[in-house]
Amino acid sequence: MSTEFPTWPYRRDVRLVGDAFRDHLIAPAVRHWVSLQVEGSEHLARLSAPSLFIFNHTDDLDGPVIYEALPPKIRRRMTVAIGADIMRDHPALAFAARFGWGSFAFSRSAPLRPSLKNVARMLDTGHHVLFAPEGQLSTNGELLDFKPGIGYMVARLGVAVVPLKTKGLSGTMPLHAKFPKRRSDVIVKFGEPMSFGKTKNYVEVTEWLRRAVEDL
Repeated sequence: MSTEFPTWPYRRDVRLVGDAFRDHLIAPAVRHWVSLQVEGSEHLARLSAPSLFIFNHTDDLDGPVIYEALPPKIRRRMTVAIGADIMRDHPALAFAARFGWGSFAFSRSAPLRPSLKNVARMLDTGHHVLFAPEGQLSTNGELLDFKPGIGYMVARLGVAVVPLKTKGLSGTMPLHAKFPKRRSDVIVKFGEPMSFGKTKNYVEVTEWLRRAVEDL
């Protein structure tokens, strides 16, 4: 699965225009469909380094809604890991995601090394990374098992992880829908950052991360 890494989305001029597109054109549409309440934002004030944000993937509006919940300082440095197959099969979506959200491709199957390199590259350049560890959308809103790749990635990189959870969003814009289907009252809750250091026990890390999201 191709994990090509174009650098144009991270040029300063592109980010200025792309951020404006996201915050002034997309965000009002999101606010029309979603009444948003944010909890736990005080945990983000303690972030001292680029971190990995993990969330429960329940709706195609997850990304835009989570961006709306982030403080501007973090939002401007956030990027999104999106399945490489989605980026490949939907070029218009891939362009919009890269332009507005600084997204990059992450392979959902082996080998993981190129994708791990992409995440490390974003962290090394001062970006936070938003990541869905379930690897697919939960169609009933229930938290699915996390793919072991998340534990492997966190264990190898030794990066801090911020768990977050959306509540009430599932069904707003279901999988493959072209437009939202309903207005929703949504809570985005941030948990305390977690640090594991570099370890070989990625299976245990995966379970800890899932439990952290589930308990929010």
